[in-house]
Amino acid sequence: MTVDLLLRIWSLRHPALSPPGPRAAARAHVLGSLAELAPHYRAGLALALRLVPLALLLLTGRRPATAPPAALLAGLRRVERLPLLGRAVRTTETLALYSGLDAAATTPRRTGPDTGGFHLAGDDPPRHYLQAPRTAGRAVSR
Repeated sequence: MTVDLLLRIWSLRHPALSPPGPRAAARAHVLGSLAELAPHYRAGLALALRLVPLALLLLTGRRPATAPPAALLAGLRRVERLPLLGRAVRTTETLALYSGLDAAATTPRRTGPDTGGFHLAGDDPPRHYLQAPRTAGRAVSR
């Protein structure tokens, strides 16, 4: 499926889309957004996305399924410069990033004892580790 091919290429460009959780969220968001489009827009965008593998083949000289990552990235950059097809690819990439990066930011990760154990990726360390607690505008001594 073209969306899976594009997700494979986008995960090379944006490593945050590589883990299964963010990639699944991105895929679901792109497909859900396509499903919500008016029928004639959905048909046009679906047709454009189905042309991506052919465009990659013509522009790189390699089948997308077997092309090395560098060829896929170079090919996608060239596809993005095409008038209508490039717009469709950039639009779906935006949809994928919107949900995929949001899913990556809410994935808990172990941060170590100095930051309180677990917190969400991308969050700042908990405030109580950065400054002394305050009571009625005054710092409390410990």
